[in-house]
Amino acid sequence: MSNLDQIKQDLLAACRIIATEGLADAFAHVSARVPGTQTMAFMPPKSPALVDYSDLFVVGLDEPVPQSSVHQAIYRLRPDVGAVIHAHPPRCITLSLIGESVRPVHNNSVMFWQGVPLYETPGRVGGRERGDEIARTLGACQALVQRGHGIIAAGGSVRDACLLTLYLEETARMLLEIAPLGRAQDIPKDIAAQLSQAFFTETSNQRAWEHFKRKAGAA
Repeated sequence: MSNLDQIKQDLLAACRIIATEGLADAFAHVSARVPGTQTMAFMPPKSPALVDYSDLFVVGLDEPVPQSSVHQAIYRLRPDVGAVIHAHPPRCITLSLIGESVRPVHNNSVMFWQGVPLYETPGRVGGRERGDEIARTLGACQALVQRGHGIIAAGGSVRDACLLTLYLEETARMLLEIAPLGRAQDIPKDIAAQLSQAFFTETSNQRAWEHFKRKAGAA
C-alpha cells in the first residue's frame, strides 16, 4: 500500500469513527497533509458516514475547494500538523454556549495543556480570510472550540487528530456532568505537559485507534 493509499484508508476510518461516536452529524470533514508536498487529501461535502474511498481526492493548499479553507490555513501555518478534523461534538458545543472550553482535568485531556481556545465568531468558516483567522486563533494548540458550532483538532497524523476529537468530547461530557457539583480543578499546566508526554504516546494511541476502528467497523 502506498503512503497516499494509507492516508486515504486512515481518513476513511476517521470518518467512520467520528460518525459512529456521534461527533460528526452530516457536516464534519477530515483532511490529511500529503507528506513532502503542498497538498492535502480531502473529502467532498458529504456526510462522513457516507464517504467512500473513491470520494477522497488530493488538492493544493492554495486551491479553493468547498469546506477546505480552515484545513489549508492550518497546514500553511503549522508544518507540524499532519491532519485536521472539523466536527460537531454536541457537548463541546454546549460548553461553548456558556463561554467555556475544554480544560485539562483528567488523563485524556492533559494533551490539551496548552489550552483549547474558544473562537468567538459564530457561523461557518467561509473563505480564506476566516480560515486564516481560525488558524491564528488555534496557534500552537492542538484543538479549538468554535462557539455554537464545533471543534477543530490538529494532530500529527489522522489517528492522532481523531483521538484528540474523541478526547475533547469525553472531557466536555465530564465537565458538564460535574458542573452541578462545582467546577472541576484543572491539572496544573506543567504537570499536564509532563503527563501528556507519558499518556499521548505511539503505543497508547495505536491501541486506542485500533479499539475505535473495530468499534466503528473500520478495522
